Amino acid sequence: MKIIRNKGGYVIRVTNTEWDLLRVIHDEGMTGVEDQHIDGSSGLSSAEKTILTKIGTGTIPWMKVTDDRRS
Repeated sequence: MKIIRNKGGYVIRVTNTEWDLLRVIHDEGMTGVEDQHIDGSSGLSSAEKTILTKIGTGTIPWMKVTDDRRS
C-alpha cells in the first residue's frame, strides 16, 4: 500500500491483493485476522498471507505515508 500526501489530501494506491486483504481486515478486525493467520485457518490466498506476514514483521509499510508531496 502506498499512501501519498498531497496539498489537498491523500492518495492511497493499493494492488488488488492488498485491497482484498484490507476488506478482510475491515470485516474481521486486524486482531482476528492475525489470530486466524497464526492458527493457519484464515482462508486467505498465499499472496494475502505473504502481505500479512510482512505487515506483522514490519518489513513493508502499512498505513503509513510513504511519499510527502506538500512542498
